[in-house]
Amino acid sequence: MRKLPLKYFIPAVAVLFLSLSVRAWDDAGHKLSAYIAWQQMSPEAREKAFELLIKAPEDSDLSVYYNAYESRSAAAKKLELFMMAATWADVIRNRDFKVRYEKYNHSDWHYADIFWKQNGDQAEILENFPEESGKAIPKLSDFEKTLRDPQASEADKAVALAWFLHVGGDIHNPLHNASRVTEMEPKGDQGGNLFLLSPQDAPREARLNLHSFWDSIITRNMPRKNDACDADYIAEVAKKVMKKYPFSKMKDRIKPGDFRAWHQEGFRLLPTAVYDDLKRNQMPPKKYLKNSFRIGQEELVLAGYRLGETLNRIFSEKNGATGQIPSGDCRIIQRVLYPVSKRRTPDQKMRIALLDICPENRGIIARPMTSAIIDGEMKYFEYDVIRVFENEEEANKFARENSIKTAKFNK
Repeated sequence: MRKLPLKYFIPAVAVLFLSLSVRAWDDAGHKLSAYIAWQQMSPEAREKAFELLIKAPEDSDLSVYYNAYESRSAAAKKLELFMMAATWADVIRNRDFKVRYEKYNHSDWHYADIFWKQNGDQAEILENFPEESGKAIPKLSDFEKTLRDPQASEADKAVALAWFLHVGGDIHNPLHNASRVTEMEPKGDQGGNLFLLSPQDAPREARLNLHSFWDSIITRNMPRKNDACDADYIAEVAKKVMKKYPFSKMKDRIKPGDFRAWHQEGFRLLPTAVYDDLKRNQMPPKKYLKNSFRIGQEELVLAGYRLGETLNRIFSEKNGATGQIPSGDCRIIQRVLYPVSKRRTPDQKMRIALLDICPENRGIIARPMTSAIIDGEMKYFEYDVIRVFENEEEANKFARENSIKTAKFNK
């Protein structure tokens, strides 16, 4: 989602969004990824997700999507609630519901802009760009932390789950991962919102921009037939795309909970797949239409698998710790190259250091990475150096006095 007005018009012959559209995937795209996530989740994880969502805060309107007195099966109604939850972060943008809007809406949580320039088919990242980026990547980590936190309320977890489903889907639209800087858009093109594909003289209600084009990939290429309901339409689309991209084919790319890797993967698509072969104020050629549809399907399926597998890990955890640094325990002691530098320098040495592996702005600021074994599983983390020690004795003493369990002094 971008920070621009949301209004769109649907002509009889095509889905054409306003030039300042703000959606990520449209509601069908988000529901599709949620449906696929649900298929990937264990019965235990599904039930825990449902139990949280029906206990959402009353003023969030999240739980109203579940009608306990409807005649359909409980399984069908639980799945529908889960899919609707994936669209909730867009629903709450409606300013007519003032209390809900002011309490829950956060427009800058839907994207994480890397600012870049295009050099041929390469992306040149613009470090320390003065414009603000979105918070999608650090917020995904925050949502996961809330869902794992045994001290968090069920109401807070319900809201975190809805945001997690939505933002996790958002960043699989490549245009939610970056903003391209050009002479025409010196502050960035706002994820393709400023790149018009329609003629300059097109009526406002018939304008189409690059962001909107990608938003509607599924509904434009696989439209509903006979006004089909979600239960029929989403299930049929999911069946087709999951057959095309089965989990067995995608499992090595899942990387559950590695939100920065998901972010970087989306960014890498931009110079070659998203902006390639495009001209302003012209609709994309047939080759582009075919390739973008293929990528859109693949990304939405991948989003579903990733969300499902990450939720399986979260909801199967014991004592809030599986595969994740326990709440509040973000300090480890390890040998790292110090002083920290983007490139190895002559003054760098392997030093024993106290690291913060839960720094602010995770995924936004470039940092070095380290690994740690958590509950028998190797995990990778960004870190900031808090302090360095002169020797192992000093480090061990500090660890004992401060209850830091993870210390590794390998040479």
